Amino acid sequence: MGNTNASRERWRPYTVLIMLFLFQTLNFFDKLVFGLSAVPIMKELSLTPQQFGLVGSSFFLLFSLSGIFVGLFVIGRIPVKWILVGLALIWSATQIPIYFSTSITVLVVCRIFLGLGEGPGLPTALHACYDWFSTERRSVPSAVILQGISVGLLVGSPLLTYVIVSYGWRSGFLFCGLLGLVWLAAWLVIGKEGPYAVANARKDAQDDGLRIPATALWLDPTVIGIIIMSTMSYWIVGMSATWLPPYLQQGLGYEHTQVGWIISGVYIFQSPLLLVGSWLAQNMLKSGWSRRAALGSASGYALLASGAALALAVYSSGALQLALIAIAFAAPSLTTIYGPVALGAISPASQRGRLIVVIYSANAASALVSNAITGSIIQASGDNVPAGYANAMLFTALILAIGAVSAFAMIFPERTLTRFASFPGFRGLGNNQKPDGSTHPGKEIKA
Repeated sequence: MGNTNASRERWRPYTVLIMLFLFQTLNFFDKLVFGLSAVPIMKELSLTPQQFGLVGSSFFLLFSLSGIFVGLFVIGRIPVKWILVGLALIWSATQIPIYFSTSITVLVVCRIFLGLGEGPGLPTALHACYDWFSTERRSVPSAVILQGISVGLLVGSPLLTYVIVSYGWRSGFLFCGLLGLVWLAAWLVIGKEGPYAVANARKDAQDDGLRIPATALWLDPTVIGIIIMSTMSYWIVGMSATWLPPYLQQGLGYEHTQVGWIISGVYIFQSPLLLVGSWLAQNMLKSGWSRRAALGSASGYALLASGAALALAVYSSGALQLALIAIAFAAPSLTTIYGPVALGAISPASQRGRLIVVIYSANAASALVSNAITGSIIQASGDNVPAGYANAMLFTALILAIGAVSAFAMIFPERTLTRFASFPGFRGLGNNQKPDGSTHPGKEIKA
């Protein structure tokens, strides 16, 4: 019996990791089902594209605020197991009622409260992961959790499309709600505070390292550049779940069943792109390349490639068009790796978590705007719906270009580290790093 318990506990970190991976997978099922149901929702509820865009934007009304609140005031004070229980309950409680209602009001209210529950999802899942893995072993588990996003979109597109086409769009929401309850039941059995939970809390409480003055930290050009870059990047991330499916169907003329497979193709491409991009940046840093090159310029190139591909897709067709769409909607995900790593490199340990959580929760507010503006642009074209979608994609390409310019012009981590080094006792650098933030002399790519 003792051996059985010991064996179970030995595997517990990995079973928890699998559950957190599935948590993120279901998170994106919930986001995706709305976009895949776009056309039947608009037809049945007599919504214009502009009105549908506003319904889509409602998801993000509380998304950022809840993420910031949980990140600052809840995580570390309430056991993470029960935080995840609460979030999963909110997800299911806001999906299932849609199946039983014909009211647009119910749909909007459920979307708003779903956003409330999903805003803290990723940072909370990562926090739960860190309770089970030591500092030097957290990179791969974190990547596994992030892959849940790609898998959620990859598997969810054809699966939810099948449910929607076969049983009606409301069944898609019911299906997501029931999956959430299944996950919740399993988590109540498997979920547990890990061995590093108490150690992490004590370390945070005892961290008396220097705090950079708030104005110096938040008004630093690198931080501002990352804020702008990440906000412009999340513009397309936020609109993709709502507008990519109807763009493919109404803008480009694909059948509903084809749309699910096309979206899966986009995320088949995104998954290895994330792995290769993170591996490349990590190896550049190990080889002595500057953070400016490996993180700042890399973010700019990712958004530049995305914007250019989206603009070219408007004037292309067939397989080339789909390939360009895949690049456009997948490449911005790289900035969700590079931005936090850059922030972690320039900030003291006592301020690092707040900086990352606040910025990467608040940037989701751009999705609130992007969904509404996209709908308005489509609506402005009247009966020429394909032209409306084309104009919306070109406008999004411009937004991505702004993000790229901010990355190229403002993200210089080494310069920031030099400025912060003037504060006595600054400890924002990692092990074996020089005051300029490099590990080896010399190498730098100029943007």
